[in-house]
Amino acid sequence: MSEFHFQPIKGKAREILKAILQTPEVSSCSLKVGFVLRLACEEIVMNVTSYAYPNDVEGFLDVEIEKSDHRIVIRFKDGGIPFNPLERPKPDTKLHWKQRRIGGLGIFLVIKKMDAVRYAYEDNHNILTIEKNI
Repeated sequence: MSEFHFQPIKGKAREILKAILQTPEVSSCSLKVGFVLRLACEEIVMNVTSYAYPNDVEGFLDVEIEKSDHRIVIRFKDGGIPFNPLERPKPDTKLHWKQRRIGGLGIFLVIKKMDAVRYAYEDNHNILTIEKNI
């Protein structure tokens, strides 16, 4: 299991994503699974580093990664403003991209590509867990 505590996180999205992708758990996945994990982790990390902490609060992001023979689980925990991405309205993917509202497509893709996505707000923390069968 790999665990990280990132603080501060403002402007550190690339560094955080790189650390996650270089863990033994993620880097040992197939190219197909690795691509999907990168897409999901990039979306989540960008959202947390960009929106979780308003007003120049430095904030933190904890990441835990567990891998078994059949599944990889990545848990993201932050102390930012409460936000359940699973409650966002689904984007209308049938509309031409110029007619769509901005926002929501990234988390929609995370939900579609992962085998399980769970959100909890516990002890003033957002906890988003993604799971992918491997």
